[in-house]
Amino acid sequence: MSIKQRITIGFGLLVATLLLLFSFFIYQTYESYRRSLMQTRLQRRALAAQAFFLNRNEFFQSSYLTLPEQHEVLYDAENHRIYSSSGPDDYTPTPAQLDEAHQQEVYFTYTSPQWESPKEGVALSFTVQGKQYVAVVTAYDLSGRQTSRNLLFILGIGNVFSLVVIALAGFLFARRAMRPFDQLISQINSATVNDFSFRLTHASTRDEASYLAGSFNDLLSQLQKLAQSQENFVAYASHEIRTPLTVVKGMLETSLAYDPTLPAAQQSMEKALHRLEEAIELANALLRLAEVEGLKPSRLLDDLNVVDTILDTVTYFGEKYPQQQIDLQLTDEFTEHSSSLRVVGNANLLRTALINIIDNACKYSDFQPVDVQVQYEPSWVIISVSDRGIGIPTAQLTDVFVPMMRAGNVGTIHGFGLGLTLAKKIVDIHQGTLQLSSEPGNGTSVRLSLPALPL
Repeated sequence: MSIKQRITIGFGLLVATLLLLFSFFIYQTYESYRRSLMQTRLQRRALAAQAFFLNRNEFFQSSYLTLPEQHEVLYDAENHRIYSSSGPDDYTPTPAQLDEAHQQEVYFTYTSPQWESPKEGVALSFTVQGKQYVAVVTAYDLSGRQTSRNLLFILGIGNVFSLVVIALAGFLFARRAMRPFDQLISQINSATVNDFSFRLTHASTRDEASYLAGSFNDLLSQLQKLAQSQENFVAYASHEIRTPLTVVKGMLETSLAYDPTLPAAQQSMEKALHRLEEAIELANALLRLAEVEGLKPSRLLDDLNVVDTILDTVTYFGEKYPQQQIDLQLTDEFTEHSSSLRVVGNANLLRTALINIIDNACKYSDFQPVDVQVQYEPSWVIISVSDRGIGIPTAQLTDVFVPMMRAGNVGTIHGFGLGLTLAKKIVDIHQGTLQLSSEPGNGTSVRLSLPALPL
């Protein structure tokens, strides 16, 4: 069932319920008024029966029927009938009703074969010369019953007609309200699966359809970037993995065909082993990247010791590049606040990010001194890594975060284009920021910001 049909049905049922309740209220209000008016008329006629004892001539002169099928009966204290007027005598009160009438007024209804609706009556007592009598008056409210039937017919026809009009109006309203969504659906149906440049066109009005179209277009933009990134990643990764494997295959085939001695074969195998190590290193980097992409910030709940992590990273580079100079500086402000700060995350992941950043600083600066500074800003711990290397072209500062993408000026420096990508994803998981600033030939500065919580 479509939303338009749901709106039409729901709107129709709601209004129909309100109409029926309102009609029921009107009908019941009129019925209550009719019964009250009829009861008052019967009561007045019953009280007029006192004239039977006070002035019989006047009573008989005014005994004409004032209501349709009116009939009057008088009973004495022993419940004996002492007077009965003309008209249909089709009801005899029970002794219990007469006894009750001596105490209070009794209003009753009864069925008559001549009428569809019940006839009505009243029994009340009065005292004349110390004796108590009961007057019973019955009649049929012909005009009131006819008016009631006419009112019921009018309300029924009016409700049916109103429901038809309401259903039509509800359908037109739902159709008009859903028109922007119908236009969006028709555009989506005409789009192709692989066309990420497709965008929805929508009106400039600030309604739900415009918000939906804008959110959908934003999602398409992200998917387009993801598709381009994936395409570049697959192309570059397949090329990078295929190259060392092809070289290894060629070396082994050449060694098998042309190396006559064991030393020559060993030399060829050493070269092939070096190429295989590069392929393994690339595969491991891709696996780490895939592993990090599956992590969520909610899973990083450990307290980090930033200083220990940085010192561990510097020690690692002392073993990997013994000739590399890394200058570590902890600002006074950081030292002052370090005991009252709490950084939440994963030490191994943060160490991986720092290794990739510092390794790039070492390689692309030809192993000149690298500066690492840790400072504090309100609610943030800032780790800055600066080198004096070749730098990154300004137009490519954002491209280096794309997997397998490297700056155009790297030349023959070994690398896979995954270090900064992995570091960026790790920092994002820690809900931090990673910023690059660089000038070609004047080095690169990486600013890593981590949220700091008070203890």
